[in-house]
Amino acid sequence: MDALAEIMNTDFTPTVHKTVYPAISPTRPELSQASRVVLITGGGTGIGKSIAQNFVLASASHVIIVGRRLEMLQATATELTQNAHTAGSPSQILTYQVDVTNKSDIAALFDDLATKKLAVDVLVLNAAKFAGLAPLLEVGTDELWTHMEANVKGPMLLTERFMKQNLGKQKLIVEQKFLVNVTSAAIHGQHHPMIVNLAPYVLSKAAGTLFVQLLANQTPREELQVVTMHPGTIFADGYKNLGITEDMLPFDQVDLPGAFAVWAASKEAAFVHNRLVWASWDVDELASGAVRKCIEEDEDYLRISVVGFTNMKRSKTR
Repeated sequence: MDALAEIMNTDFTPTVHKTVYPAISPTRPELSQASRVVLITGGGTGIGKSIAQNFVLASASHVIIVGRRLEMLQATATELTQNAHTAGSPSQILTYQVDVTNKSDIAALFDDLATKKLAVDVLVLNAAKFAGLAPLLEVGTDELWTHMEANVKGPMLLTERFMKQNLGKQKLIVEQKFLVNVTSAAIHGQHHPMIVNLAPYVLSKAAGTLFVQLLANQTPREELQVVTMHPGTIFADGYKNLGITEDMLPFDQVDLPGAFAVWAASKEAAFVHNRLVWASWDVDELASGAVRKCIEEDEDYLRISVVGFTNMKRSKTR
């Protein structure tokens, strides 16, 4: 229990949050998603569902949730539609049964959206495959590769179609797109004893995060803003299976990453473009404190790289 609590602990900003707070409230006018079409993978349950709910509160024109379990998606869509009505939000909810590793499913999704004359403005890469606790060689290559398919290939397929929307059409102004990549603190905590045997998950999530980082390196921020976030430690069925109850630890509330994703898809988050941040970190302190200074001075800060190097030379801060 102490080891799990240690994983949850962070001091990156003086203030650390467990739930939504005013700066990231989806109802703030500055974070409005009005007229935007938002696509969320794994949007039927858990963190994905919370992200969808918060984009509804932020008045997105369409919130599209995709996943493999159609009944779950439909039930969530009914709930989101009711929530939109209650909140006075114009959001329309669309559902698509999609296996993110299946190229045909993704093609069919975007083709259908095109027939509806909908172009996605915000893509949230939330769907993921988790690993059990086992050494890499016991997992075996075949099982390991299923994690790479879900956590690397899937995001690659989705992002490719996302970025190629309306390709070939002449536009005087290129409208900025937003990509929110949901990763895990496990990718920078690989030495922790609880994470050592999560290697298939760490490997695949790190590779998926590196993919969006490389994409952001090649794409002007004015065209695509990319923010990678660790959503926090949210109580879920996996903890129940381990005999852990919600009152045993100070779990993060699921509304925190939901609201943070909306903030990440706003221009206020431009300063953490192509960086990895935790949803629990205070965004005002990120924007003005020591972390902001490091972001401005160190191009490898909060990015996947080799510790100790800046390009080909020894890092000045190491």
